Amino acid sequence: MQIMIQLQAHPRQVQQFRHWCLHEWGPSLAQAASLQKVIVNLALTEIQLLPYGQSESLQGDALDVVVQLWPHLQCNTVDLLQSLQQVLQEKVAKMHIYQIIDTEVLNRQVLESATAQVPGIKIMRGLFLYEDLPDTAAKRMWAHHSNLAAKVHIGLSRYAQHWVDQVITEHSPKIRGLSDLHFPDLDSIQNRYFDSERGREEISHDIGHFIQDGTVRFFGEEYILKNEISMHG
Repeated sequence: MQIMIQLQAHPRQVQQFRHWCLHEWGPSLAQAASLQKVIVNLALTEIQLLPYGQSESLQGDALDVVVQLWPHLQCNTVDLLQSLQQVLQEKVAKMHIYQIIDTEVLNRQVLESATAQVPGIKIMRGLFLYEDLPDTAAKRMWAHHSNLAAKVHIGLSRYAQHWVDQVITEHSPKIRGLSDLHFPDLDSIQNRYFDSERGREEISHDIGHFIQDGTVRFFGEEYILKNEISMHG
């Protein structure tokens, strides 16, 4: 299980907030015995890309920071979530917290150490699935889609799917999944997001069966501050 925290800073405090997340709050979370893994993702706001064209439906606000936490099994999740919200509520303009289940589809990354800045660019997007689609069918269709995505998105260095088990915070987007794509560099995103125009059409057709629309994409730099686990599937 993972806790994903999506954060938007107050307009005039973006840089200070980013610094605090990476250099103060993140390291304090890494010291917590209750957490196995801690990742801080900082937004790369200069990247503007619509892989599927201007017709894409994008909802929600741009995020400044996304934090990912993996609690130990014995962790009291209720207490953890309460403490996280208490720390953050004074510091942020918006906060969305989700409890999610991870599936790592592929990983070609070679990291020099367990904790480090991960080279490249991470793209995350919340997914609104068709409301009349049961969870079991949605999970099956998304799992089937992963094979096509791994084949067509040839520039990928890592691909994970996050199923939303629970929306923790009130008034947060009621997404049911999050896509998590990692590319080694900007050139791979711009020129190797799809293997061909046919591949782009295949992906668009396939996701159209279960994805209604999605949130604004988060392009970010990934910093692994703690990692006591190896994630596979």
